[in-house]
Amino acid sequence: MEIREKQIEDILVSSPTLMQKTFGLDEEPRLIGRQIIVPSGRLDMLYTYQKDLFLIELKVASFQKRFIKQLLDYKSDLQLFQKQGKLINGDIVPFLLMPHTSQNNRDEIEAKGIILQEYNPEEILDFFYSERLRPITTFSELKPVDVGIWNIHLINKFIYNLRETNSLNELQSIVGGSPKTLYNKIRFADELGLLNWSRKGDYIALTKLGEQYVDAKDQYLADTLSEDQAKLLKEHVMQNPYESCIILGIASMVECVFTLSKTSYPVPLQLLEDYYSIYSGKSLEWQTPRAKMYGAKMYSNYAIDLGILAKNDASVYLTPEGFKFVIQMQLHKSLKLMNYLNIN
Repeated sequence: MEIREKQIEDILVSSPTLMQKTFGLDEEPRLIGRQIIVPSGRLDMLYTYQKDLFLIELKVASFQKRFIKQLLDYKSDLQLFQKQGKLINGDIVPFLLMPHTSQNNRDEIEAKGIILQEYNPEEILDFFYSERLRPITTFSELKPVDVGIWNIHLINKFIYNLRETNSLNELQSIVGGSPKTLYNKIRFADELGLLNWSRKGDYIALTKLGEQYVDAKDQYLADTLSEDQAKLLKEHVMQNPYESCIILGIASMVECVFTLSKTSYPVPLQLLEDYYSIYSGKSLEWQTPRAKMYGAKMYSNYAIDLGILAKNDASVYLTPEGFKFVIQMQLHKSLKLMNYLNIN
């Protein structure tokens, strides 16, 4: 595998559990330091484990004889630090951490009192994705869903009635129509973060965002999405792009248009339909041209409702608000990732 050593090292030092697993230890080792300057160079990692100090030199390249001298020099440097009172006492155990090597190389390494610990770079990267990234990159699991709602304002009638009742049964009596239609609208509003709702019970209520949404309605055209409502939802999507399937679908649609605009602008609808199905992870479900068209149409409609896209029969455009939306959303996404990862 072609990868820089620092990338493997970053993952290892960020997860004591992974270090324990990699070295087959009974408990997690404790990191003393990394990239420590010593007289003969810069050692990769130094851990304390029980009564020992683990001196670990990480490699991604094939074995070279100089690795042995490098580790032995580092060990001598650390022993000197111990004598000078600059490092805690303990037996210094040198490890050469590297991918699979030959038995002859292993014998040569271990003959010098160095422990060869093999690792698989692919497994390290898989661990990082599954244990560190997956909890926040829910976008890899979330995908746009079709709840049969073509425009955001179609939820307004039932949303406004939640000021009158918190009973799902009463709400059904007030708004009429089929239970399935109401269910789809409730699910859509829930995905937008407007509702507190339990699918198993009768209780349903507005969230704080839902209350703000109702307060922002157009007093004269209640069935439309007001400018204030659009602004409110746009800000919510931008700041919370991973919150739900619907929200991620809207965010992904805008990102797709932004990306494709580098190739062709305005963005051809046909190009967008194909690209959106792949980008959103729906290519296996939206295999027919009709399915791709419906998916792209639905989510571009939502983005148009929020004022961040515009389209005609053949093309899609980013509005000025759309450009600002993409830049600000990318910033929010980056901050969320960096705050969670916290890898130094």
